[in-house]
Amino acid sequence: MALTDDMERLGVHSVGRLVHRELRWKFREQHESDFGIDAMIEIAEDGRPTGQLIGVQIKSGRSYFGTSASDQAGWVFRARKRLLDYWLDYALPVVVILYDPGSQAAFWQHVTADRVELTGPEFRITVPAAHRLDGSAATQLRAISTRPSNTVKYQLLVNLRDTLGADHPETLEAADDLVDALIDLGAMQAARDIGEDTFGRRQRVFGTDHPDTLESAKKLVAVLGYLQDNEAALLLADDTFARTRRLLGEDDYRTLDIAKEFTRILYLSGAEQRARALGEDTLSRCRRVFGEEDFQTAQFEEQMAIVLAGMGDDNAAQATLLHRLDAVRHRLGANHTHTLVQAHNMVLTLDSHGYTEVARDLAQDTLSRRRRVLGEDDFRTLRTAGFLISVLYRLGDHEAARKLGEDTVSRRRRSLGPDHPETTFLVDFLSALSEY
Repeated sequence: MALTDDMERLGVHSVGRLVHRELRWKFREQHESDFGIDAMIEIAEDGRPTGQLIGVQIKSGRSYFGTSASDQAGWVFRARKRLLDYWLDYALPVVVILYDPGSQAAFWQHVTADRVELTGPEFRITVPAAHRLDGSAATQLRAISTRPSNTVKYQLLVNLRDTLGADHPETLEAADDLVDALIDLGAMQAARDIGEDTFGRRQRVFGTDHPDTLESAKKLVAVLGYLQDNEAALLLADDTFARTRRLLGEDDYRTLDIAKEFTRILYLSGAEQRARALGEDTLSRCRRVFGEEDFQTAQFEEQMAIVLAGMGDDNAAQATLLHRLDAVRHRLGANHTHTLVQAHNMVLTLDSHGYTEVARDLAQDTLSRRRRVLGEDDFRTLRTAGFLISVLYRLGDHEAARKLGEDTVSRRRRSLGPDHPETTFLVDFLSALSEY
């Protein structure tokens, strides 16, 4: 059963922290996740990504630990068969991860046809207690990871090179599409190899200032930055930004795209003041061109918050994140239902950036307003209450978390039902909390 967005993100973020801390590998959440895949794990060696990937789905809550395996050496996970079909057909190996918010431990199992048991329209698979997600899992997970071949797009590129030639515009377009696919899968070294070849060919065929050439350059900048080749990324980003701005204008969406990437590369290269100046100018243009509430603007606000926080200016970082909410409040009023949605989402954003106390204050204000506007038993009010409970717990205020939790469970049972996922998840959470 699907959990709420809040609880899903908590589980995903917790597993992400384990991957980074225990394995020192890369973890990328699928923010627009496909059905059945929450994130990808990339194997790293000494901090360097290898292109070896695993797809993961994460299930969080004590309810997933309720059915022990027959030998008591693990837990049984059940789901619909259509999910199994999706996993077995997926381009990457898939691991299901169960996360216990009480013990903050996670356990994994590689999904393969020989490990599952079909039970009518459902299937079951055992997640062993011995498969704890920590440093001891590195060897086994590395063994099942794979480098995606992206066979169809590779084959298309090979066929076009054979029939039309490597420099034909249609061939170069196919190569550019393959770079996108490799980036999406996190296969950055392969993306660099194809991207550098495509960029060089487009320079020769179209010229340095052609929009297609500049598009290849922008993608290559992103790949170089991810691979931590900051010197090469910086030189290419500087040149590409200057050419794009001159050719297309300062407010063109393609100029803003490379400006955002250039800001990130400047920051990673240690040029923090240049990154801040360019970033603040670019953010202002994004707000004007795309709008205050546009997804692209929101993404760059979060990127700028990271830059500002990295420079030690937490006040500016928080103000950057809160700007969007402040704009909506000014336009619609603090108690408008859309404003309250933005406020609730901003609680999650602030918390994910480490501003937990600010997130608590905003959650408390949002909960109070939702109670007045929507009522104490409205599912949206109870959702904000649920996240506030988690924030209070992580700030060490266990008594306040327990008190609000008991009230929220009672209201969820009455309004949503005792078996609703949001009710059962909170019951599990409070049960774990009672151990403290």
